[in-house]
Amino acid sequence: MKAGEEQPTRTLRAVTQEYDGGISGTHRDQDWEILIADTGLSALVTAGLLGRAGFDPVVAPSPSDRSPPYVTVIWEPGLRVLNQLGLRRSVERHGTPVTGLDRTGSEKSWEADASTENSLVAIERDQLRALLTQAVYPRVRETDRVVTALESAASGVRATFDHEGSEAFDLAVTANRSLGADRTAEPDGRIHTWECHHFESMSKATEAWGSSAAAFAIPNGDSTSLRLVTTAETPARAAVSADDITDRFSHLSPLTTDLRRALKDSGFEYRRARLTAPMSVLTEGVGLVGPAARTALPGTHLGPSTDIETAWALAASIADASGTITGALSSYEQRRRRLSVRSWTPLDDVHARDLSLSPGLQFLFCARRLAFDHMTGSARSFKYALATDR
Repeated sequence: MKAGEEQPTRTLRAVTQEYDGGISGTHRDQDWEILIADTGLSALVTAGLLGRAGFDPVVAPSPSDRSPPYVTVIWEPGLRVLNQLGLRRSVERHGTPVTGLDRTGSEKSWEADASTENSLVAIERDQLRALLTQAVYPRVRETDRVVTALESAASGVRATFDHEGSEAFDLAVTANRSLGADRTAEPDGRIHTWECHHFESMSKATEAWGSSAAAFAIPNGDSTSLRLVTTAETPARAAVSADDITDRFSHLSPLTTDLRRALKDSGFEYRRARLTAPMSVLTEGVGLVGPAARTALPGTHLGPSTDIETAWALAASIADASGTITGALSSYEQRRRRLSVRSWTPLDDVHARDLSLSPGLQFLFCARRLAFDHMTGSARSFKYALATDR
């Protein structure tokens, strides 16, 4: 999209309803050999949807399959995609519904009413993976050989397994960008995030904001998952010190009576993320999904849910294709742009302005408003773009 050109807007409900039709494969007239070179969340969803559409994909691990955060939050669009795999009720049964939101330091508190359509469900990543494995693997072929390289070939893609033998496929899918033709190193992470699982049970999701730091809590059964995020410079030694982390976030008065003790007793996972959007999700016969196909916004808790939607976009493009692989991938690129919400611009939010948030946290603040719209109704005050690549 050219600079200055008005960007299309759509309601969240219109985006969500696109997942209700399912992927039947009734229009498929191709018998493509498809390799899923990854065993992460988005790859398994892609494989499951393709299996339901009548394909017979091969699922193989890649060298750097990434685990999503310990607690994953699936929102309504992701739940509708999982419904196509017969998993929505299982996820809702094993997960914890998120029906309330408190903002620390503010008088605002929200509750979802019983008639709300859009919803959030928190579920442990291992539980979600177990459910996916049970639903997906009976429908696909699998191998324990690791895919170590993907190379463009005259008739598709050639995959190398365990640095040795290679096989030809019409198409490959992966969340590992380094396997594709474009092996440009990812930029160093500028957003720092910590995840901690402590035993202070909370009934509502909670958030606290500072100019360059924020803290979020998501209830998960009898415990709570705490996420800390900062855009401030963070030396490596400080990133793994419970005392330094506490000093950085104690001013938020957040979400636990003793942050230092929670970090030391329960431990934490530290990650760095980048805030650059991928220019494309295609690399010469390879369709990228998962973290390779989205901008990282740690703190929304919705990265994995977004990956589920991206998996649907790719599987639907392949199932509906009546021409070439190139055409199917081009359709995927268009679907991904249309379905992925890349930025949100607040039209009128006094609290957001008063917080003087850093640029990274401004994106995060707006993304969380959209995610919690079924409680707050605040996304109705947004004009958000669906086709922006920076």
